[in-house]
Amino acid sequence: MRAPARHLFAAATAPLLPALALGCLTHPRVRGEIRGRFALEVPPVTPGCVWIHGSSVGEVSAAEALAVALGGPVLITADTDTGVARARKIHRKGIVGGVRPVDHPWMIAPLWADARPRALVFVEGTWFPQLAQRARDAGIPVIRASAKTGPRTRRMASGVYRRWVRATDLVLARDAEEAAWFRAHQDAPVEVLGDLKSGGVSGPNPLNWTRPFVVGASTRQGDEAALLDAIGDEGLLLAPRHPERFDEVAALLDARGVHWARRTEIGTSVSVDVVLLDTLGELAACLVGARVAFIGGTYDPAIGGHSPLEAARVGVPVVCGDQVHAHRRAFEDCGARKVQRADLATALVEARGRPIDTSTASRAAERIRALMGPPAPEVCPRPWAQPLSVAWRGGARLRNTLYDRGVLPTVRVGVPVISVGSANSRGPGKTTTVRWLAGILRDRGATVGIALRGYGRTLRDPSVRLGGSVHDLGDEGALLKASGFLVCAGVDRVAAARALIEAGADVVLLDDGLQHRRLARDLDIVVVDARFPTGRMAIPAGEAREGSIPSRADLVVVHHGGEGFAMGPSSVPTIHVRRVAGPWSREGLSGPVAAFAGIGRPADFFDDLDVDVARFWALPDHQPIGPDLCEALIAWADDLPLVCTAKDAVRLPPAFRDRIWARDVHLDGDVPVEIFSQLGL
Repeated sequence: MRAPARHLFAAATAPLLPALALGCLTHPRVRGEIRGRFALEVPPVTPGCVWIHGSSVGEVSAAEALAVALGGPVLITADTDTGVARARKIHRKGIVGGVRPVDHPWMIAPLWADARPRALVFVEGTWFPQLAQRARDAGIPVIRASAKTGPRTRRMASGVYRRWVRATDLVLARDAEEAAWFRAHQDAPVEVLGDLKSGGVSGPNPLNWTRPFVVGASTRQGDEAALLDAIGDEGLLLAPRHPERFDEVAALLDARGVHWARRTEIGTSVSVDVVLLDTLGELAACLVGARVAFIGGTYDPAIGGHSPLEAARVGVPVVCGDQVHAHRRAFEDCGARKVQRADLATALVEARGRPIDTSTASRAAERIRALMGPPAPEVCPRPWAQPLSVAWRGGARLRNTLYDRGVLPTVRVGVPVISVGSANSRGPGKTTTVRWLAGILRDRGATVGIALRGYGRTLRDPSVRLGGSVHDLGDEGALLKASGFLVCAGVDRVAAARALIEAGADVVLLDDGLQHRRLARDLDIVVVDARFPTGRMAIPAGEAREGSIPSRADLVVVHHGGEGFAMGPSSVPTIHVRRVAGPWSREGLSGPVAAFAGIGRPADFFDDLDVDVARFWALPDHQPIGPDLCEALIAWADDLPLVCTAKDAVRLPPAFRDRIWARDVHLDGDVPVEIFSQLGL
């Protein structure tokens, strides 16, 4: 489907979206994630990432293994609520997990526009044709990793299937059998790679067991007795498959007279011989560090064994019975040792330390990197609003023309005025640039006053305010004031400039002043985020207020250049700046931490953190942080140190500030000082 056809599909199916939304609202399995499904919220994704999409918990675990091997930045999305919940628990540098939108061009657009991915990866049998076609249209490689087919897929006609998956660039099949099927039914190159689930990652074992131990995983009736007979002097962790058998296994342990305890009865220090894992969802973590794992249900032909991949994923050797037909390939892939009950004790001893191949994720990452190119082109996040953007663009052009021709008057205030602004509305780094330039001017002997609108201030009076707190200045104004500058906030920038001059300023800097034409300026400095230089179309379809670099600009300051993001040629002098994280507001910080940020692009803060992040919370930009939200943050942090940006810190109630660690961002770059010299500065 070519790009025009994709847009036609979006328009043709738009009337169906209300019905789809109603269905999602009423369906118990999907209504909890309705905002993500309909692109009403976007996770704090890093532009230029690899987008990995899976189905549920298992595929997301495999995606995490691949993401770690890739090294980030990575976006992980999923089909199901359980998959999304698993993705959101991934707290690794450069990796963010979030819900997938509906596979419709309009619903995919906001997340795609923020991500600007370098590659799109589908895990196992998951496939979104619209998402895949968007990647193909953008020239972004589409890879199917650990690829497999299900019964419904194999029933599809070959011609239908070829058309369905024609956007694929590479298939990394799970095994030779799957690879043969793919080669016969689609046109993309196929390679045998292995099962990503065998190369997953896991955190530390929650059981601080100081002795060697063996795990009975997903045990069924009869398995526990066999393990108790076979075990040597190691510890034994028993994880029955079904919770209703917990009491049955407990009775067996009492009858055997062993020293045992339930997982719910012990803390994080284990001194017993046998632990009964009577919790749900902990088996994967508790397998870490085990000498060997026996997989339950492998002596019962009616069951055919449970999956061994949780053990194989963390490199634990696997022992099993001879009934493994339910997961035959998984047992073969992990090199499981099949034994009769009578030989179980010997097998447990001989299997210790057998190496498990966990290189699948690394090999998949290597193949993906080989296909990766530059980030996807900048696109509009709200394509349905494009007709409204025509009116905005026309109004902005008319207004600028009236000022350029002198129809609308400008006011001079008698001192040099330097405007620092952006053609875009979303966080390119205007305030950090203002502070950087103000510091340079101060070093040159100027008394700098900064005039800004005061966005987000709680003061309802529209009059200008010189100095004060967040209440008077807004968070950006308070941050600039904390750096020692005269700051005045108010809608009337002319009045604000005059107030600054009366207070002793001999040069005025306008923060976010590019579109404020009434106050005449001597220099117009435009700040550009190289990741989103065009603003992704005019408001409301995108964030562009006007052309990316207006002709009236005297200097362009580029943030986030590099890593595949670069500005094109410009007739306006251009400098690139480097963002440098400053020191923490107080000492004594050690990871892991809980991080929150209410800035335009919170991923920038999370990516720059030099401590382990156990959880993070992205707040809306300029989000007021009152006592209730502070208490919610404390409860959410759960005794972890709370960290945030300096911009967030100034919005905190004073009594709460000594409970967090904050860090600011500064700029480093070379300014052509002659632009100041020509103003006598």
